[in-house]
Amino acid sequence: MSLFLFLSTLYFTPWMVGFAGWYDTQPYRDFLFYTPFQHLLLLGPVLFFYTQSLLNPALKLNRSMLLHFIPAILYLIFSAVIVIYDKIILHDYGFLASGQDPDFETWYQLLGFISMSIYLVMGFRYHQLYLKSINQVLSNTTAYLYPWLPRFFFACIMLLFIRGVVAVLGLIWDMNYINTWWYFLCYAICCYYIAILSYSNAVESKLLFRTNLLATEETYWAATDTIDTEYVSIPMIENTTTQELSDELLLIKDALLSELEQEQVFLNPELTLVELSKQLNTNASILSKVINKGFGQNFNDLINQYRINFVISEIGKGLHKKQTLLSIAFDCGFNSKATFNRAFKKVTNFTPVEYIQEHFR
Repeated sequence: MSLFLFLSTLYFTPWMVGFAGWYDTQPYRDFLFYTPFQHLLLLGPVLFFYTQSLLNPALKLNRSMLLHFIPAILYLIFSAVIVIYDKIILHDYGFLASGQDPDFETWYQLLGFISMSIYLVMGFRYHQLYLKSINQVLSNTTAYLYPWLPRFFFACIMLLFIRGVVAVLGLIWDMNYINTWWYFLCYAICCYYIAILSYSNAVESKLLFRTNLLATEETYWAATDTIDTEYVSIPMIENTTTQELSDELLLIKDALLSELEQEQVFLNPELTLVELSKQLNTNASILSKVINKGFGQNFNDLINQYRINFVISEIGKGLHKKQTLLSIAFDCGFNSKATFNRAFKKVTNFTPVEYIQEHFR
């Protein structure tokens, strides 16, 4: 995010210093012309990998990821060639004979617009795959849904939309840097909004997530203290009906029931599929299959069902007359009021208050 904000600052620097007369005064004019300020081909990859880093704090750049930065690197090389030819070889304006800042060339602006649009779609897709599979691995998902990410994507879309409006208006009117003050103002406001939004919603993911953008059936998850070889595939498709299990899977199901009913592992608000699989000495992918087929539920629903049943048993003991419902819910493994109310309604078809009025008058 810091890199994105830095690139954004560079983006409107030429416009700001232009009002200070830099384009009309040497050596500032050449400095603006020969120094690339608008790294349009870098903004897209930065936003995309920022999204990935949120969902996977252990993300590290590898060779395949570096390929995404090749267009930006090529533009830097192109900028260096311009400097070498004009300043060292020709000693005059060659590439820049037209007096046009290379950053504002139509081909470069269009290519940057397309690049950022593509990477924005990729980031959105990556987040959607995360949301589709999170209920399979986390027992409490509220803190890890990143509800502000859609607003982040929306702010980025607004940046592109405003830029598109400027481009269209440029076909009709003279959109010089004086007439586009409102565009850069809107751009700055969006950047402030993105910065405040991202830093005020900083949450470290409970598990590590990665996937292929074309994935339709499974994603890959690991514990935060893992190494690359410990990622396991987790299906995104949930079973809504129970299915017959093999003898091997039945043993795992029995062990799971023991952990739930005797050890009451569901009381741990940070319980994850990966952690539970380690306690059962099995693979998280296999355990996910047992839960999906053996119970006809995802991991989140199964754990929350046991939590709700425990809440009901505590209410049956009259504990709600001594404690608030929320404190009981927290003691039973929930970590947010919204999650508790939603899970209670899903299991009982009543809100907690309605359930007490109906069954414990």
